[in-house]
This record gives sequence, C-alpha cells and structure tokens, in this order.
Amino acid sequence: MANDLALETLLSVRADVAPDLDEQLLRSCYAIQKKHQFDRDRGPSSQAMDRLIDDRVGTLANTSRPMGAR
Repeated sequence: MANDLALETLLSVRADVAPDLDEQLLRSCYAIQKKHQFDRDRGPSSQAMDRLIDDRVGTLANTSRPMGAR
C-alpha cells in the first residue's frame, strides 16, 4: 500500500491520545470512510460503520462474559 498521510496521522495521534483504541478498528473505520468519501449518498458509509461497530461490540461482549454465562 502506498503511503497514506491521513492514515499515518490518525495512527500517530491514536498512539498519543488514545493508545488503548484498537488499531485495526481505526484502520477499518478509515478504510470505510475513504472508500465512500466521494459518495453523494452517505447511507452506505453509515451502514458499513454501523455493521463494523455492531460486530466489534458483539465481539467485546462475547469476550467479557463470565464463563458459563449466555
């Protein structure tokens, strides 16, 4: 992948401001926004972000449950 100054800047700021923020989540959000940045309709971008966040929350919820909980 060619150097992407915007992504490099986001990752650098993340390291300083929110080091606990998952880097892959940030990269995924950035990829969605970059893919849809020139779309007139913001619906697909919003839907993709919603899916990403829902998937991430679901993953976190499943990993934080006590053993034996449903």
